[in-house]
Amino acid sequence: MRKLILYFLIYIFFCLIQFFFSQYLNSFRIFPNFILVCVVCIGFIKGSFNAQLVGFLFGLTWDIFSTDVFATRALLFTILGYLSGKLNRKFDIINTFFQCVIVFLANIVYDLGLYLINCIIIQDFKDTLTFKNISNIFTTTIVTPFVFYVLRRVLKGI
Repeated sequence: MRKLILYFLIYIFFCLIQFFFSQYLNSFRIFPNFILVCVVCIGFIKGSFNAQLVGFLFGLTWDIFSTDVFATRALLFTILGYLSGKLNRKFDIINTFFQCVIVFLANIVYDLGLYLINCIIIQDFKDTLTFKNISNIFTTTIVTPFVFYVLRRVLKGI
């Protein structure tokens, strides 16, 4: 029961940061993807199943709030949760460089996945990787060590 409550509180906290505080904390429409970092971190710490479940719930919530093709983020976050969960216990999670590289690559996969799904389903080729997307990738990579540190401390007990 304690584990479920803790995951629920993490879910609420990251939803508040990503969806509601982003409008106040962004600079030039550049805001880190805290949900992506959370999914990757949970995959590293707790494994594939937990990261897939959390990724699907975060993605579904984001899809409900957005006007994009429904279930794209749920699919992408589930895939990223699975892939990051496969790295569980294979690398040193405390290594900051490794955390940043994996989140950087996951963010590129995420952005390319969104772009490809929009190109295939909507056939909208005008939304390419712009300066905003590249800046979001770098800001997400910069906040990665802080989010990993906090989540490692919170998830340590369960």
